[in-house]
Amino acid sequence: MKSLNEVAGMVQKAARGAGFPVGQAEDLGRIAAFLAGTGGSIAPVTAALQEPVSAVDVRWQDDRIEVAQGPAILIGPIVRDAFAMGCTTAVLADTAHAPLVSACLAQSGIAQKWDGCTVTPSDTTVLKPACKAVTIPTDDWQIWQGLAAKTYVPETASSRLAGAGAGLTDND
Repeated sequence: MKSLNEVAGMVQKAARGAGFPVGQAEDLGRIAAFLAGTGGSIAPVTAALQEPVSAVDVRWQDDRIEVAQGPAILIGPIVRDAFAMGCTTAVLADTAHAPLVSACLAQSGIAQKWDGCTVTPSDTTVLKPACKAVTIPTDDWQIWQGLAAKTYVPETASSRLAGAGAGLTDND
C-alpha cells in the first residue's frame, strides 16, 4: 500500500528520469495521485512515461486549440491552460492521449465532455480523490522506479562530499 504522496513523488521522479521538464513532472505526479485516489487506472500515467520526449505541435485559433502531436505529459497541461484562458474546445490528433488529458483536466477541477478526440468543458461534477492508502500494480511501480533511478547520482566519495546520500558523517 502506498500513500498518495508516495505515488505523486515516485511519478514525479520517474518523469524527470524519463527526461520531461520539472513542471510537467510535477503535473504528472499530481495526476497519478488523483487517479490512484479516485480509484482510476494509473495505466495512462505509465504509458505517458514511456512515450519519447518530443516537440508539441499546437495550433491556436480563436476559442479552440488543435494538438497535432506531442507526448501526453505535455499536452494535458496545454489543454488545461487553454481552457483556463477561455478556449472552449480542444481537438487531439491522437486519441491514445485522451485518458491522460482527461485526468489532467479532472485533477485541475475541470469537468469535461468528450466527442471522439474533441473535448469541451462541461458543468458536471468532478470526483475528488479520497485520502487513503492505495495499491499500485507492481509492474507499474517497477517501471516508475526504473525511470526514477535514472535521476540518482552515482555513489562516489565526491558525490557524498557534495551532499548525496548520508555523507561521510553517517551517525545512525
